[in-house]
Amino acid sequence: MSAAELRALIERVTAAIAAAAAADAALRQEHAAKDQTLVALKDVMRANLWYTEVDVRGQPERLSGLGWGGRPGATDAESPGEVRDLSVAAQTDTSVVLAWRPPAEGGPVASYTVQRRKPGGAWEDVATAVDNDCLLADQPRGIEFDLRVIAVNKAGAGQPTRTVTVVL
Repeated sequence: MSAAELRALIERVTAAIAAAAAADAALRQEHAAKDQTLVALKDVMRANLWYTEVDVRGQPERLSGLGWGGRPGATDAESPGEVRDLSVAAQTDTSVVLAWRPPAEGGPVASYTVQRRKPGGAWEDVATAVDNDCLLADQPRGIEFDLRVIAVNKAGAGQPTRTVTVVL
């Protein structure tokens, strides 16, 4: 193989490497854009579904025209079940973001009560949420405390979640 042919092959390999790097960068950029769009879609759908759920509460027949129906046997006359998968989603020096999944059983949830206590102390209500997450700002620093969430509706409160322990 001549030196000119070798140089040409090296240039082709170099060009292919550059093209692959550019394609990888474009793929990453498009993937990030897709992720942002999915987050926006999720937020819009969550808001619309929450509004619909509140709007038709107690009248599940209004959803039948859309092909939707409430959970079988779930009514406001039944308190919600236990909130699932409580976790600390984020934490700063003086704040905590809790996230959870709604109950799988029981009546529909109208709101969530977030409670806090020092270990061995009494539970106190610190926040109310209508979504599956909650920011607790201005929390005490340097103190260990337990947090839990309770689902609530007209029929009453469900079972509290397992606790998560936080020290800020």
